[in-house]
Amino acid sequence: MIVLNDDLSPFERFLKIFTKIRPGEGRTVALFFLQGFLILFSYYIVRSLREGFILSEMDAAARSYAVAVVAGLLIFIVPLYSALRRRIDPARLVPWISAFFVMNLGVFYTLWNLEIQFGFIFFVWVGLYGPLVISQFWSFAADTLNDLSGRRLFPVIMIGANLGALGGAEMAKIAVRSHGLHGLMLIGSVTLALTIFLGQPAKRAVPEGSRSGEKTEKPKANLFGGFAVVFKDQYLRLLALFIVLLNFVNTTGEFLFADLVSKHVETALGAGADIIAREELVTTIYADYMFWFTLLGLAIQIFLVSRIFRWIGVAGSVLVLPVVSFLGYGLMGFIPIFTIIRTVKILENAVDYSLMGTARQALFLPTSREAKYDAKTAIDTFFWRFGDLIQAGTVFVGIKWLDWGTRQFAFLSFGIALVWIGVGLLVIRQYRRLVGAEDEKTGPAIMSSLPECLYTPGEKMLHTLPASAFESSGAGDVLGLSAMIEGGGTLPIWLDFNQGRFAFDVDPPEDYRETIEVEITATNVDGGASSQVVVFSPSS
Repeated sequence: MIVLNDDLSPFERFLKIFTKIRPGEGRTVALFFLQGFLILFSYYIVRSLREGFILSEMDAAARSYAVAVVAGLLIFIVPLYSALRRRIDPARLVPWISAFFVMNLGVFYTLWNLEIQFGFIFFVWVGLYGPLVISQFWSFAADTLNDLSGRRLFPVIMIGANLGALGGAEMAKIAVRSHGLHGLMLIGSVTLALTIFLGQPAKRAVPEGSRSGEKTEKPKANLFGGFAVVFKDQYLRLLALFIVLLNFVNTTGEFLFADLVSKHVETALGAGADIIAREELVTTIYADYMFWFTLLGLAIQIFLVSRIFRWIGVAGSVLVLPVVSFLGYGLMGFIPIFTIIRTVKILENAVDYSLMGTARQALFLPTSREAKYDAKTAIDTFFWRFGDLIQAGTVFVGIKWLDWGTRQFAFLSFGIALVWIGVGLLVIRQYRRLVGAEDEKTGPAIMSSLPECLYTPGEKMLHTLPASAFESSGAGDVLGLSAMIEGGGTLPIWLDFNQGRFAFDVDPPEDYRETIEVEITATNVDGGASSQVVVFSPSS
């Protein structure tokens, strides 16, 4: 599809700064953007709270053990979710899940007012709440947009999610001082509740050419739900293993950071400090830490993600985070000090929540509806937390039996990151098989020839090319056009190419009577390109 500038709304023209856009997609992007913003805003507030509660009541090792409980619960929750999806359309199920978690926050608010300690339980609950709600949002988006539209629009929607994470982290840092922990819980509840009303309008706003195909798939009953969907498909099995390794490495880093935070609070406040003071200091430290990695992640999301998708494709983007972790934990092993650990974790999380976060969602775009919901939910919840479970066991063995310190855990993550890179290469191969091409950068189809332009020296004219000259590679694609003298070089001053109108403004000097050949290049959403020549000749 050739997008004409006149067809785009002012907001859609603004979105062209970040990605290629089709007419009518602006409202869709705005609604998904807002929904992602509110979900992550709420989650980062709640996430800051969980650290304040558990680290003020227990140590960093207990924090690692809590994630094992989450993984155990998800063994039962994933099949239950699949059973519900077979009976309830996802468009209705997704907001119901969010409403359920809003009510849960009300229960915790009541317990806090009754001065009942619930740090461990709250940590486990957040471990369920975050992956489930965020996974459902992206499953719904992937089910609503077709493959090429998702690849174009997900980077922009993810900007909204990252802005929400940044705002939530900063709100947690500010509001904990003025409104206390109970105020944060109320803010988190209200923002999550608002997301319930955005999903259906976003789905209805998607223009015809950007929608996912009709859903004719009938969910199949299976005792194991999403687990069965994952294990029967090689691509999904590799994705699950990739996520396990991702979270093992990331959570090990979080353990190292949490351990140093606990020691810092102990030093700063003393062993006999009031528990409220400990909760608030830990919450403030984590809010500041999350603010910085979210700010860096937002910058990567705005300025780099859509470009990286075009440069190396969705598949190639999969390897960036494993390489960053491999180098970072190697450095951490040799220089195991707080500043290095904090810096590595900020960079790792920034790449994770921007480029890797977007790529993870895009990897499900070409899959079946069953994979988008059941398998994705299993991967984003159980397999994500299974990485935590393995890491918790590793922490237990490392601390209790091997007497490991920061250096040993860092070198372990260094080695696991190398394995992670290898699995990433296998994921890339399977993804390219799934999308039907060994190379994502297949160029758009092009007419065998473009009409010649006969110009009259000294006279202005408009030479319009047929909009059907270039054919995009599939539904949801957008083609960008450029023009230059064949063989390289800029157009002469009297010849101007207007991509928005797919036309040339021709105003040759009176004494100019040469024939020139102009190469038109069409580039699709994946960066694939095809070219054709337009000949400009003087009229006889």
